[in-house]
Amino acid sequence: MATIIFLPSSTLLLLLLVAVIILFSSSSTVVAAAASSRSPSTHPMIAFSTIRSSASSLSTKRILDNTIIYNSRGIIYHPSRIVGRSSTKSFSVMSSASDDINSPSQTQQLATRLIRGNNNASRIKTCIAIAGGGSTASSAIASTSGASSLLLESIVTYDRRSFAEFVTNNQCCDVVFNSCDSQDNDETIDPTTDTGSDINPSNFSFCSTQAAVLLSQAALSRSIQLSPRFQDRALHCVGVGCASALVGNTESSDGGKISTAYIALSTLRKGTTVWKVKLENSKAIKSTDKRSRGEEEMVISNLVLASMIQYREELEKDDYDSMIQQILDKDGDELTVRSYKVNGSDGRISAQDCSPASGASRIIQGDANIVSILPVLQTTNDDCSPQYHMETALADNQNPFPNDVIIVPGSYNPPHHGHIGLANAAVKALQQIRRSEEKECNESSLSYSMLRSRYSSLESFSTTSSTSSLALKSIWNKVDRYTYPTVLFEMSVTNADKPPLDPSEVERRVGFFPTLSDMPNDWGVILTNAPLFSQKCLLEEVLNCSPFSDRRMTFVLGTDTFVRIINPKYYNNSVEKMIDALVEMKEKGVHFIVGGRLEQTASGSKKFINGEEEVKSLPMHVQEMFTLLTEEEFRLDVSSTEIRKQMEER
Repeated sequence: MATIIFLPSSTLLLLLLVAVIILFSSSSTVVAAAASSRSPSTHPMIAFSTIRSSASSLSTKRILDNTIIYNSRGIIYHPSRIVGRSSTKSFSVMSSASDDINSPSQTQQLATRLIRGNNNASRIKTCIAIAGGGSTASSAIASTSGASSLLLESIVTYDRRSFAEFVTNNQCCDVVFNSCDSQDNDETIDPTTDTGSDINPSNFSFCSTQAAVLLSQAALSRSIQLSPRFQDRALHCVGVGCASALVGNTESSDGGKISTAYIALSTLRKGTTVWKVKLENSKAIKSTDKRSRGEEEMVISNLVLASMIQYREELEKDDYDSMIQQILDKDGDELTVRSYKVNGSDGRISAQDCSPASGASRIIQGDANIVSILPVLQTTNDDCSPQYHMETALADNQNPFPNDVIIVPGSYNPPHHGHIGLANAAVKALQQIRRSEEKECNESSLSYSMLRSRYSSLESFSTTSSTSSLALKSIWNKVDRYTYPTVLFEMSVTNADKPPLDPSEVERRVGFFPTLSDMPNDWGVILTNAPLFSQKCLLEEVLNCSPFSDRRMTFVLGTDTFVRIINPKYYNNSVEKMIDALVEMKEKGVHFIVGGRLEQTASGSKKFINGEEEVKSLPMHVQEMFTLLTEEEFRLDVSSTEIRKQMEER
């Protein structure tokens, strides 16, 4: 017969505590043993390349030769053959404790790296358009601190009609499907071959190179529309498009279908680069080892982020390869990278020579009439102050000039603070003019039918609701509050009665601009083939007018130049021809802002002149073309001639 022993409650609690301690010690021993069996160097996140480098060193050269294939069709990665890679560099942002390479946390880390960049990362303003998989990239960016510095807009065109409307309403430019990787740059991809069938315009597929390029070009167009600054439009706007068909490990999947994605990244300066991705899904893979639809989504999203990181940071080859290997982690995954030209690419400047001298040479040789030169961040000093150098950006109608720009003509030998002060005074004057025009336009319409941003490329819209109109007007006022007119310092490389400037001299003069302080908020230099004002007015062909007037361009002049423009002497001594010429300029959207200067009188005193007396002699409809700055607004007390003398004396 069993004997039941009753123990005090305190004794029972003591025995229970001893049992817990024994169990905890045993589990700790097991965990320690498991941890010791896997050294830190073999963690799949930290030492991915080490794991892939376990093959015999004797076969390394052969395997490496077959790993990355350089030819006119692109660069093809086969992770199953990268076992011979001996690179020891790792992708720092991927070094986490997670065992899942393509986990949401890793996607978030990629987004963080993209936004933060590195010390040499270029600024970008991007719109992302996704059709199918890859949308997690956008949400990862949007959920990261600092996303507003990079992301302008993201859209998922999941429905085919949504896709069609987006790419139709935001056309940018046509793509010529010629590979830029061939040595002669002339090879056209055959649309009848397997690798080219996805770009046959007559046989469009929503999952193809052409679909991704259309998305990226439309996204680039949107990023330009949403960026009021010329520097951002020409240098920093990026369009990203992704078109995919993901199969995943579904019950109906028999391995016969391959998950495919096309990721395209487009910019105005560098054209379009396309990443073609194939994810392994063959019958040879066990069903349990295949990626799910959600896992494939993470892979494509990570590649979308990786393509943007590569563009922004211009990674070294080893870092780039390491990043790709960690994302495409299954044998049989494939990535092919190609670059494409774009119709109208004659307006693009060769990446090999972006110097201002090369831009001047294009003008002299007759290859372009307008070339833009913009400040590009070069380095950052120890005191965190940025250093810029000038690079030739785009030519002719490839320049995405904003509406209603300010143009400051000059020889700039050299540019000085007087030029900059006059430009800044013109910015303030034009802002005041725009506010007056907008107020007058809104007051003349009871329904506020002309509401839109004074800087935006969006079309005007109307509404029957006065409440909505007032709200929309308030929105645009807030949006435009810190947006400023673009200032273009124009220099004619050619001369009416002299030889053209030497390209090296042009580069010397342009090089002074980044050294000047108090530059306008948005500025650039344009080289032209227009020594006469009648020729400068031809800029109307590449400029857009103000939303509230017919003004396309405002020329900023000194008093001396202004007096010559309205002097009948330069119009065959005919006042009538002079008036006709000015009216013709007005019809082309020309407006003038005139800065005054001090002039010494016969008595020896100094008097401020700004052309006021001369303007009064013109007809009223011509007087409207001129805005004269008062002495309080601007006065020029320095000249380029005096500065040159000082420089020679030094």
